[in-house]
Amino acid sequence: MLKFLLMPLINNKPVDIVDVGTGNIANICSAFKKVNISYNLCSKVSDFKGGKIILPGVGAFADFMEKLKMRSIDNYIVNKSKENISILGICLGFQVLFSSSTEHKFSRGLNLLRGDFDLIESNVLIPHVGWNDCKIKKKKIDLFKGINNNSDFYFTHSYILKKYEEKDIIAFTKYGTKFPSAAKKNNIYGVQFHPEKSQDKGLLILKNFYERC
Repeated sequence: MLKFLLMPLINNKPVDIVDVGTGNIANICSAFKKVNISYNLCSKVSDFKGGKIILPGVGAFADFMEKLKMRSIDNYIVNKSKENISILGICLGFQVLFSSSTEHKFSRGLNLLRGDFDLIESNVLIPHVGWNDCKIKKKKIDLFKGINNNSDFYFTHSYILKKYEEKDIIAFTKYGTKFPSAAKKNNIYGVQFHPEKSQDKGLLILKNFYERC
């Protein structure tokens, strides 16, 4: 592991990790342990401690949103976004930051970022699984501090962002077609890839979010 990943942290408040049974929670926790970042698992609103929020997710968009709504975590996240609390969505967690998805059926997201997800349409295999590079569009974004352009990250998904605000996109990836793989709007961040599965570069993404974003 790169030595700088274990350097003393500026922030010492636990990060709040949303845990509604759909994320790679074990992998996320392991990643934060590797970079010496404390975390707090949140399955209901009363679990949150007011720290930065990680919204991980694996599975279907509609099911994930329903679980967030059942626990009123959707409203909590929207309200905290207005209080300038930094939020990072990962994979499906990235997708629900946006307006909607057609996965299985039309479903509305948190609408913190404007955009709509639809199935990858090309002659490539679906889902998109494995390592792929990110073309960093905005290189001065703190989330990518210390990350070289065209670095590889680990992906697994079948839906991509097809309608979006260009100004919010900070990285693109190509898999049959070019699609947004990272976004930022004010205190809202999102990545389509899995930093917790992307070795040192992914750990640096998590560390950057915690310390810089």
